[in-house]
Amino acid sequence: MPDYSIRNVIPFGRSATPIVAVVAMFVFAEASPSHAQQAGAALWGRSGCAACHGNLAAGDGDPAYPAGPSLRRTRLEREQLAATIACGRPGTDMPLNLKGAYTEVACYGLPLGAPPAEVKGKGFLSAEEISTLVDFLVANVVGKTRITRDNCALFNDGNRNAPECLQF
Repeated sequence: MPDYSIRNVIPFGRSATPIVAVVAMFVFAEASPSHAQQAGAALWGRSGCAACHGNLAAGDGDPAYPAGPSLRRTRLEREQLAATIACGRPGTDMPLNLKGAYTEVACYGLPLGAPPAEVKGKGFLSAEEISTLVDFLVANVVGKTRITRDNCALFNDGNRNAPECLQF
């Protein structure tokens, strides 16, 4: 019968440290969100998106706020999503989020000026922050209707054991 003990996998006298290090790097790379994912998730939390769209962007926000659609089921392309986040959605509860939207950056082909009366919100995100948020949503939310524990962890500082992630 073959001997499958670790002593026969690693030749005697050699260290297992390099192998353990490579395995650990792979495991932690899979479990830990990247810097870009962390930045996008932080913007999601800081911007108040979850109040309307839900903690995991599934359209199940706080009932005290207007109901936002599921971003997991959105049909918006990246550019449309970016424009909606930046400029808001006139006539809806979707607020503008871009600093200088309408006044310094044209929105929906309108000339520069005050935002239309039917647009809510005050811009506080830079164009770079909106791009980071949109990249996060496109990579981790849009089209991902099945929420997994790892996906949930992205919204919880990488913690797969966060209370809301335990159901996945």
